[in-house]
Amino acid sequence: MAFTKDASQGSTNFAAKDGGRCFVLENNFSFATYNLGSTETAKLFAIPARTFVACVTAEVTTAEGATLTIDVGDFSAAGVAVDADGYLDAVNCNSTSTFVDSTSMTVVDGSPNDTIDNAYANGKFYSAAGYIGLLCNNASADTAVVKFKALCFDMS
Repeated sequence: MAFTKDASQGSTNFAAKDGGRCFVLENNFSFATYNLGSTETAKLFAIPARTFVACVTAEVTTAEGATLTIDVGDFSAAGVAVDADGYLDAVNCNSTSTFVDSTSMTVVDGSPNDTIDNAYANGKFYSAAGYIGLLCNNASADTAVVKFKALCFDMS
């Protein structure tokens, strides 16, 4: 499924030359503007080629007022999820005390193999341009405001 909304910040064609090789992308995403439904996606950040994304954060600044969880992950240019919850999984957008970051690791017990929740807890290198997007897990998200940030390193 392609991105249903485009709220992207950044560009797949920029390099962090003026501000050094480390930069932060920020998107103050308002569900009131984009009105997402269940399984709809929104593009948050365009990531240029040869960029290492060390961490993604989400801070809820306005609560939804109803049940709303989202996933944040890696998406293709067409808006297809590569790993929809690779950075953040089931973020509670109905509480202004919510602040989460992608560096938290949880080992999930599996038989016979354990896995690590948050596939990109140690970051992700984009050899080619890519996108970070969100997946809405509940119907009619139309109130919450979430501040997303991505800590990036220009590796070109």
